[in-house]
Amino acid sequence: MSQSLWARVMTPREVLLFFLAASFLHIFPLLQADYFYNDDNWRALVAGEGWREEGRVAIELFYNALSFGSKAPDLFPLPLFIATAGISFALRSLTFFYFKRPTFVHCLVVLPIWYNPFFLQNLSYHYDGPAMALGLVALVYAAIWSNGRAWRDVWIPALLLAVALAIYQVLIGFFIAMCCVDVIRRVWEGEPSEQLLRFITRKLLVIVGGVLVYYVTAYQLMTGARQALLPLQASSLMEMGNRLFFLAHLLVEGARPWVWSGALLMLVGFAWAGIGLFRRPDLLWRKALLLLVYLLTLPLLLFCIPGITLLFAEFNYGARTLVAFSALLLLTFFLSLQILTRVHAGLGLVLLIPLLAMLSFSFGHGRALSLQKEQEAVVLASLAYDINHSPLRDKSRLYMVPELKANWLPAASGLFAAMPAQRYVLGVGYVLLPESLPRAGITNVYLAKDAEVVASIRRGDFLPVVSTGFYDLFVINDSGYIFMKKPQGDPDMAPKLCLMVDIERCR
Repeated sequence: MSQSLWARVMTPREVLLFFLAASFLHIFPLLQADYFYNDDNWRALVAGEGWREEGRVAIELFYNALSFGSKAPDLFPLPLFIATAGISFALRSLTFFYFKRPTFVHCLVVLPIWYNPFFLQNLSYHYDGPAMALGLVALVYAAIWSNGRAWRDVWIPALLLAVALAIYQVLIGFFIAMCCVDVIRRVWEGEPSEQLLRFITRKLLVIVGGVLVYYVTAYQLMTGARQALLPLQASSLMEMGNRLFFLAHLLVEGARPWVWSGALLMLVGFAWAGIGLFRRPDLLWRKALLLLVYLLTLPLLLFCIPGITLLFAEFNYGARTLVAFSALLLLTFFLSLQILTRVHAGLGLVLLIPLLAMLSFSFGHGRALSLQKEQEAVVLASLAYDINHSPLRDKSRLYMVPELKANWLPAASGLFAAMPAQRYVLGVGYVLLPESLPRAGITNVYLAKDAEVVASIRRGDFLPVVSTGFYDLFVINDSGYIFMKKPQGDPDMAPKLCLMVDIERCR
């Protein structure tokens, strides 16, 4: 790689083209898979809906505008194209905000905001994914907004924050984490204490203003079930501790050597900047205050990764809640670059290694989605055939008892062995959902809600009219029931095949 590539200052047009290429390359596996992910199954049947009651009305408005109507049909991949273009412009603005004369290596620093492996689960949604990406775009601009007038520097970012919250409330953690990154960056670059304190005050006002605007608007549409928080009691603290332990174990377990190397460089850079802050020729009280704030930024950033989800009564263990992990990656890349380039100017290219690993993870995720899609298609075809060739064919209503913890995808056993975090990011425990049946022309399937009948089926009180490894079919009280089973065996055991080249050993 020639020196001019990493040392030459890039123009705004070149930076934008780089991010467009890198961003679209990252989502290419998702386009190939074209998988109906979780909520997509039922949203596609009713043309959207359901966001208003979740306090996420901005998603509904986005799809209404995109469809030029009052509904939200599945228009994938158009929304994802729009979101990817939007994040490319946002990353260009962020690059020029951090680096006045950016080079190729500087562009690598901000790319992890989009390449966050956990955010792949968000992007897997046909509906919610592009909207959440646009929420990221709004928050990047909110984080870097600077007009020079105090009231504009507060209310415009606050409005952008409110819009992002009306897309996905968890995004507030990403914004606070981005503010933490900016505090550390400004300390590293030696910004005067007065300016740094004004910046922190302004961002606190932005957060308060954004939450207030969201509270008096979209929040009022949210249902009570969505608002439920943990009760104020000792057991809640234990529950929060368990949730934090789960996430910490997840991050440690999925770490690779380059992750630990990056974490070490980040800590060195963080300590280096802190020592520089302490040695500043400044008033002692101001230095002490700034040092305290500075030391709190890193724990606050880490806390923002689970963020407000820790407070909800119903905790979501999905990877899609870890949006703020993008900010941690950004901080790691920024401080790592500062340390590496002080050793040698060309070492900044080392940042390509983790980025290529993230890109590889994206393509692996695309393959997992494709394999899940193929498995669902096979099971759906088999189920449709058995329904049409059994007594269930003549029943006016069919009820499904889904199995949400099957975790059955043996075709991806090799992928999961090579990349263990893929199973968590995939996040698909079911084999088939009731909403999938209309794709086979079966439109009279509903979710089983009769607890007594479901309990009887689980106890084995009824004999199935059809039984397979994936499901049992029953006729109960003149209604048809589809009982999805958890397939037996270990889906992670790769099949031992006797290949022609190894026929002697197989004998």
